[in-house]
Amino acid sequence: MKKQLKKDKKIDLSDIFNNSSMHLFTMLCGYFLLILVLFSFFQIIRAVNLTFINIISILIPISLYLIICKEKTWKTKTIVITLFAILILAVPFLFSKTYDLTEDGNSYHKTSIAFIKNGWNPLFEDAKEFQKTNNNIIKIDDSHWIDVWMDHYPKATWIIAAVIYEYTGNIECGKCVTFILNIMLLIILYNCLRLVLDKKWLSIIMILITLNPILLVQWHTYYVDGLMGILFATEVLLLMTIKPEEKSNIVPWICLASIAAIMVNIKFTGLLCSGVVAAVYYFYWLIKNRKIKNFIQIFKKMTIAFSIIYIMSIFLVGANSYVRNTIDHHNPLYPLLGKDKIDIITTMQPKSFQYKSKIEKFFISYFSKTQNALYDDEPTIKFPLLVYRSELATKTSPDTRINGFGPLFTVAMLVSVVMLGIGVYKLFKNDKKKASLFLLPLASILFSMILVGESWWARYVPQYYLVPLITIILLIYEKDNFKKAKTPILASCFIAGIMLLNSLIYVYGNFQTFSEFNIITKDIKKMKKMDELVLKATRDELYGYYYTLNDHGVKYTIDNSLTEENTKFMYDWRFMVKND
Repeated sequence: MKKQLKKDKKIDLSDIFNNSSMHLFTMLCGYFLLILVLFSFFQIIRAVNLTFINIISILIPISLYLIICKEKTWKTKTIVITLFAILILAVPFLFSKTYDLTEDGNSYHKTSIAFIKNGWNPLFEDAKEFQKTNNNIIKIDDSHWIDVWMDHYPKATWIIAAVIYEYTGNIECGKCVTFILNIMLLIILYNCLRLVLDKKWLSIIMILITLNPILLVQWHTYYVDGLMGILFATEVLLLMTIKPEEKSNIVPWICLASIAAIMVNIKFTGLLCSGVVAAVYYFYWLIKNRKIKNFIQIFKKMTIAFSIIYIMSIFLVGANSYVRNTIDHHNPLYPLLGKDKIDIITTMQPKSFQYKSKIEKFFISYFSKTQNALYDDEPTIKFPLLVYRSELATKTSPDTRINGFGPLFTVAMLVSVVMLGIGVYKLFKNDKKKASLFLLPLASILFSMILVGESWWARYVPQYYLVPLITIILLIYEKDNFKKAKTPILASCFIAGIMLLNSLIYVYGNFQTFSEFNIITKDIKKMKKMDELVLKATRDELYGYYYTLNDHGVKYTIDNSLTEENTKFMYDWRFMVKND
């Protein structure tokens, strides 16, 4: 009887914002939104002060929480504010002993963060122009062109990481943004799903969503693809809490503005994905309410709300990328699109993919061995249930190209597609009014994957991982409408079990990475004690490694003429160090 009451209970997601955990979620949204808006405003007037921005961005959410939630007990308020402070002020330091070891992370990501932290105003000056007048940064050599990405890519995570870097004094600490936003996703996911799932299945879904392989291999890096998956799911959940036909609560709109501002400004596909999710819900609301009396009011309210959010995200927060790119190159998405675009896909995919359609590439990728196939490599088709030893080598790679969700993910997906079709049929037959709870997220995933185009490359479509999770939720929700109640339970257990086994490969990879971090920490301690340390990075454009040494107090001289003769490798082989 208890389970049936859970099923028959009215699902009102708009009520979740009254919960204390959602107050914490809202405060964190406010923190990130304030950082981006304040930086953008001060950037325009050329008066950026990262310390001031950080202090204001912390104090305003706390102050508003105390004012708005004054009826809450002091115990509750103390717990919420303490958790907020821990996530914002303490968690960053946990990442000081982790190291981004990726090429992208140590080329344009870390370099951009360091430039912004040291005063770069990307709205008005190019990176190489800035370095001419600033001696606190490591100069980019004229032969390197990472400044193209620095000048033109969206910069939300760089701005937030620079604020954290200013506060902690360690460039690695900014990677905590992905962790904090994942905690935020778990908070809103818990508050939404507890209305339809029991604690056991709720716990399973929360564990699995955190074990997205794209996220697991990017935890300790400045890659943003795993973060994109977090933001995608969060935006969907926020939109599910909004009721256009009723008087709007401004809180979910503020949270949505924060998530959209980050998502639109972490990479160009973020603009597409965020826009697709918003468009799916916007047009659904208009179609659903087209015959009611106050349709015009709903249309105006929704149109104005979304317009404000995306005008702010693109023209204010995104001024240093979208607006500046349009002014300088007549193309907001430069350098990835347009007549003068830089092709970053052709040489990064197997040669045979150049002559195949998007659908062909998609199916070849996800029915092949998991491998980081480059231009001269070819995918190897395999039976989905088989796992080869060679596939395990990708467990720490942040951008595996072929079957990048892992060697067993296709199995989970195949079962999910079949059961999803059955579940949707049952839902329409027995509970059509709640179909939008499942179909709108699925439509958002499908349309975004089609428009992204390169969906064969897993890290470009982290939202694809959500399909089996939505299937499990639907099956458990509809289990009473199956002739045999065990069928959806067994199918859900199988999907969850396969996904867990698949993700454990990458969990193990994280343990290996932690071991490497310990070696690096020892290397840095040795380097700190060395007199007249002369070195150079093993790749010239990986400037980020130098900032990590600087932040640990290592004194050194860079000698770009060093070769492997008369040198030794340190920092776990990232540096050639001249022998004494």
